[in-house]
Amino acid sequence: MKAAVFEQTGKLSIQDKPIPNLASGDVLIKVDLCGVCASDLAALHGDVTDYSPPVVMGHELAGIVVDSRRSDVKVGEKVTVNPMLSCGTCEYCRADLDKYCEEIEGIGHDIDGGYAEYIRMPKHGVDTEKLISVPDAIPAEDLLFLEPLGCCLNAMRETMFDKSVAILGAGPIGLLFAQLTKKKGLQTFVLEPLVHRRDAAEKLGVDAAIDITEKSIGEMIETTSGGVDTVISATTNNMRAIDLAFKVVRRGGCINFFGLAPAGQEIRVNLEHFHYMGHKLMASWAFSRWSLNESRRLLLDHELQFTPLLTDRYPIEKAVEAFENARNRRGVKSVLAGP
Repeated sequence: MKAAVFEQTGKLSIQDKPIPNLASGDVLIKVDLCGVCASDLAALHGDVTDYSPPVVMGHELAGIVVDSRRSDVKVGEKVTVNPMLSCGTCEYCRADLDKYCEEIEGIGHDIDGGYAEYIRMPKHGVDTEKLISVPDAIPAEDLLFLEPLGCCLNAMRETMFDKSVAILGAGPIGLLFAQLTKKKGLQTFVLEPLVHRRDAAEKLGVDAAIDITEKSIGEMIETTSGGVDTVISATTNNMRAIDLAFKVVRRGGCINFFGLAPAGQEIRVNLEHFHYMGHKLMASWAFSRWSLNESRRLLLDHELQFTPLLTDRYPIEKAVEAFENARNRRGVKSVLAGP
């Protein structure tokens, strides 16, 4: 089979690999679609280190079970995965905080993932309920968003909200957040420099999609009488994004630095100023079993729009081009498609 392998920092290669062999209790999934995630881009660039190359990347997948070595998973089931394989028994796992488990292995991070024609879901992953099945009627184009939507839902539960929110970035994550905040009844502003992504945000019904100019930002601050209640930074948290977040949040407001940051990026805070401004600073990452279950429910109930997000498809053989497309933000969401 063809697979896109993260060999080392700066090197993604297309390789011919054997279709995975199954042991007792394993499941084989034929991958239909797998989304290119910002974390994969960051790993390839060397900005994050929670990967174990060489490894087949890819964790936002939609596929079909084509071989099963267990009685509780049937061939033909439409599935995705919870890509965090954890012990299932430690204090963190019992509290639905699998992401902090000391024995965690990530699909597409530490064990081979979905940038391939087939992926093996190991017995332990199925035993700990990390294989997620959906009805046949759910299209693969929606199913691949189940995991990233779960990340957003986790952040929504953790973040402080009042009446207004500014989302920095109108990429796939920003547009998922925009739909969730509108669904919550919040006045939603999306700040995005690229016209085609602002257009996508407007089609999804945000209150305003704003270019990042002094005039536009000033008008938004005036409209909200001093700034928004909450900022969710759904973009790369470089110094420009950090400064913008502090600029548009009101006194006493909350900032969630959800997006990844370049290696070595720091936030320096004047503690006296911070004290009197009363900002609430936080970061959210990954998902929980609760949020993936809620994400599945939203997919089944057709409560969100995913079609405007998926803009660019590539065969596995063109994974390098897909990564470049995503890095240059030419569309919204780039995906790799199986044969």
